[in-house]
Amino acid sequence: MAQSNEQQQEVQLWQTVPPVEFSVVIGNREQQQGLEILARQAPGYPVAAGQVAHALSSRANHILMDFTQQFVAMRYQIDGNWEQLPNLPRDAGDAMLYSLKQVCGLNPADRRSGQEGKCATKYKKAKYFITVQSQGTQTGERALVRLEAEKTPFATLNDLGMRDRMKEQYKQALDTSGGIVLVSAPKGGGLTTTWQVSLEAADRLMRDFQSVEHDQRREPETINVSSNYYGGETGKTAAELLRSMILKEPDVFVLPEIPDEDSLKAILDQVTTNDKHMYTRIVASDAVEAAVKLIAKYRGNAKQIASSLKAVVNQRLARRLCENCRQPFQPSPQLLQQLGIPQGRVGVLYQPYVPPPIEQQVDEKGNPAPIPPCHVCGGRSYIGRVGIFELLQPGPKFRAALLKTQDVNKLREIARAEGHRGLQSEAILTVARGITGLDELKRVFAAK
Repeated sequence: MAQSNEQQQEVQLWQTVPPVEFSVVIGNREQQQGLEILARQAPGYPVAAGQVAHALSSRANHILMDFTQQFVAMRYQIDGNWEQLPNLPRDAGDAMLYSLKQVCGLNPADRRSGQEGKCATKYKKAKYFITVQSQGTQTGERALVRLEAEKTPFATLNDLGMRDRMKEQYKQALDTSGGIVLVSAPKGGGLTTTWQVSLEAADRLMRDFQSVEHDQRREPETINVSSNYYGGETGKTAAELLRSMILKEPDVFVLPEIPDEDSLKAILDQVTTNDKHMYTRIVASDAVEAAVKLIAKYRGNAKQIASSLKAVVNQRLARRLCENCRQPFQPSPQLLQQLGIPQGRVGVLYQPYVPPPIEQQVDEKGNPAPIPPCHVCGGRSYIGRVGIFELLQPGPKFRAALLKTQDVNKLREIARAEGHRGLQSEAILTVARGITGLDELKRVFAAK
């Protein structure tokens, strides 16, 4: 019993930071204020407010809670990597999830059904949106809490980490006419962010940008990109919308998703005959696969797609080495050869700092002297993320092969022969620049 009391008195992570305040975002203002007052009176509110504050202070963008009969297993996702936390007592976890569901306008008493809701908070003057998804499981319940900053930390291609020469080539592809720009990334790999930053990078002052969007899947607003909606409450089909849009003679058609093959055909006709431009996006593991998937999905328009494809950009997200604690090392000739880096080109590479075993952390007299974690990255060796980009600008042999085969390996070979630098080559260049480490590249490219 004494041990149980000690465990109950043990300080939890949610108690170590000043709590945030939650803002309800559903209903009118009177309903929101009523629900906020009611939620603050619940015993789980301080737990939820403290846990979210701790997650934000740790730079987490996801909290994962798995409820078992005895406890709640807790994990944070930080810079794309999941970290295990101490288990939370079941009663505290139950109370916390009850309050989170309450402020998100969900049914707190329902522990079985799949639910999703949203609320907001502020942390260090920055506004965050909190999305809670919950689903009953055999052991209890699983809840995923997503923390999204209102203002993205990535505003430019530079912020994302695109190197200067590639940025110039990509900007030229965005600002030309008579072609297609295809933006791609693996699922969960930052496709939405790269898409938004690409739109921001394009010259939208001298050209008319018109987007085609489903009424129920509206995109964030972008200055000088006019949104046009079909489906939902609009009562318009995509074909009807496009007929009226084409009469306006826009310079650039922006398609977050392609409505159907006929709509694509109408736009491609504008691209090929009237020198218009088109941006679209797709989930794919690399640029060649993105081109193959687009052709495979719209076989009826394959020839026009292949002839019009100006650029395909793809990215992977990797963690940035902490510049405060990263460790330089001299790579061996064998390692440089393995990486394909010419001798003498790179004298130093960087790797994460790994502290010596605890028994070796002693002072001059041999007394224990634990090394404090890096104050910048919290001992993770990495802080923040960087995009590793490839930019495929199809050559004539690649375009021809794209119509004959869907063998991505064969197409990659053809692209390389025409001067394309693939993702892995770009990744090694990122290591050579000291931005990330080899262990991180192994993790990124091993991920499914």
